[in-house]
Amino acid sequence: MKKQIAVVGGGYSGLTLAYFLEKAGHQVTVFEAEERAGGHCCSVFHKREFCELGSVLGTSETFMKFLRQLGVKAEYKYFHRNFLGPDGQKQAQIGPDEIAGFQEQLKRLPEYLAPYQAALSAPGWAHIPDALTQSFESWCNANKLHTLMRVYAPHLVAFGFGKSSEIPAIYALKYLDIMTLSSMIESRKLISFSNGANEIIAKLSERLDDLRLNTPVTGMIPLDNNRLTIKTPVGEEDFDAAVITVPLDPSVIHAPDHARLMSCYRRKAYNVLSYVAQENYRTTSYFTHNFDKDGHLLLLYSSKPDQPGPLLTAYAAGDLPIKVLKAQIDADLKQAGFKAERLFAYKQWQTFPHVTGVEIKNGFYDQVNALQGQQGIYFSGSLTCFPTLDKLTQYLSDFATRYFGPDQP
Repeated sequence: MKKQIAVVGGGYSGLTLAYFLEKAGHQVTVFEAEERAGGHCCSVFHKREFCELGSVLGTSETFMKFLRQLGVKAEYKYFHRNFLGPDGQKQAQIGPDEIAGFQEQLKRLPEYLAPYQAALSAPGWAHIPDALTQSFESWCNANKLHTLMRVYAPHLVAFGFGKSSEIPAIYALKYLDIMTLSSMIESRKLISFSNGANEIIAKLSERLDDLRLNTPVTGMIPLDNNRLTIKTPVGEEDFDAAVITVPLDPSVIHAPDHARLMSCYRRKAYNVLSYVAQENYRTTSYFTHNFDKDGHLLLLYSSKPDQPGPLLTAYAAGDLPIKVLKAQIDADLKQAGFKAERLFAYKQWQTFPHVTGVEIKNGFYDQVNALQGQQGIYFSGSLTCFPTLDKLTQYLSDFATRYFGPDQP
């Protein structure tokens, strides 16, 4: 049955979900609070070059097929990467005497993951056992996967998801499944966006009938007939359902149980600074000595992974004023020997909506799943799935079918 559906949030999740819902025959309105759609798909250009202030790459063939379906130009490229010390000296991620141990731990990993396949293979967050609610560090230590944990760490910390000692194991293992981890550590080709991640948003937007920018949702009020009213600064409209894909102020949601769950989400402060360089670079560099420091260089990414380019993008965690942050990143770059001419773009994100391991153990996601559709309200996108483009694409397709497919009333 055709429904009128409000999608709250016009980032990658909101637009992709709207795309799947419209393909299923529904009438969809997307409400985006900012003046641009796309969220973390955020490319910025300098002359003929571009860099990403948000999403950088993909890994899965499913995601590549989706990009081709949209007509987005993307290709598989090698991302040259290394690990550097404070003065720019190359370092091994693990020592030569640890390689055999790492290979043995990686071989054992499927055996340790086997009991958790219901949780790891489920779309989004479901069936999470207590063992995966402890920190990833604790889980690795319990299973004697010490070296493997150090191999995981750069891809957690440097991309803004947190330290191994903080992040619940379910998040780390869902993000870096064996295929994704292998793609990262074996220098396989990864998906690169030839015209920038903005092109994904442009292709999605041109396929949608009703995308409204600069239109924040200020009220979500359930009605007696299982419809609900959406309030914005522009006015009020009624819908059959509302799907929330971004964190909202809980006071916006006039449904106590949904509002309570929304209030539990935390986010990570994550900073992306793009520089024009005095020389051309192409290597992606991790600075593991800074992994426990806010406001310092975690990762340096070249705008052209397959050839030298003039743009460098620096990543750092922490909620700091941009002036303080820039001074620290400038100093880190100089000490490591990178010649950055000037900062030309930056973005300070609040990213990765998540909850604590204790809240997961107490059934947070079970409560979210049980409330889906009640009073016409749904949680989706990064609220209920790990926020990588690969994971979100598969999840949102499943979500549209599960809750709004032809078999649903």
